[in-house]
Amino acid sequence: MNLYYTITGGINVDTAHQLIIWMNSQIYSGSTPSKLTLFISSTGGDIDSAIRIYTYLKGLPIEVETIGFSQIDSAANIIFLAGKNRKVLDGCRFFLHEGTFTIGHQTAILRHLEESLRVLKELLDRSVKIVAAETKKTREEIADVFLEGKIYSSSEALDFGIVTEIIDKLPTAI
Repeated sequence: MNLYYTITGGINVDTAHQLIIWMNSQIYSGSTPSKLTLFISSTGGDIDSAIRIYTYLKGLPIEVETIGFSQIDSAANIIFLAGKNRKVLDGCRFFLHEGTFTIGHQTAILRHLEESLRVLKELLDRSVKIVAAETKKTREEIADVFLEGKIYSSSEALDFGIVTEIIDKLPTAI
C-alpha cells in the first residue's frame, strides 16, 4: 500500500506535528504501508521543524519518495532531501541559503542569548551536514552555497545532486 501526503505553504511546528501524527496513525494502525510519496512545494520556514521532519522521514521503516513542484525554498530543501527518490516537475526552482532565525525573547539576559546563539549555530551546522550528505558535496561547498544564496533550476538541481529525476507530469496512484 502506498501513502500520499502533500506539504504546501510554510514549514513550521504545525507542519511537522501534522505530518508525524498522520504518518504514525497510518504506520501503526495495523496495515503497514510500503511507501510514502511526499509532494512538496514551499517557500520554506522554520529550519528546526524541517530537520525534525527530515529525521523522522529518514527513520521510517518504509521507502520515502519526494516530489517537488513549483518551488522548494530554504527549509523545504531539507524535507525534500529526505526522499530516497527525489523527483521534481520540470520548471521547479530550488533556493538554498543560510537560514533566517527568530529568537523568542526580544530582551533577555546575556546567558540566554548566548544559549540561543549556540542552538541557532547547531541548527545551521545540521542543515549544512544534511545537504552535504544527501548531495554528496563537502560541507565547505554547501556552506559556501548557503552564504551566497543560490537559486537552481530543475536541471541545475539535478546536476547538483538535489534531484534524482525530472518529470513532466505528477504520478497517479496505482
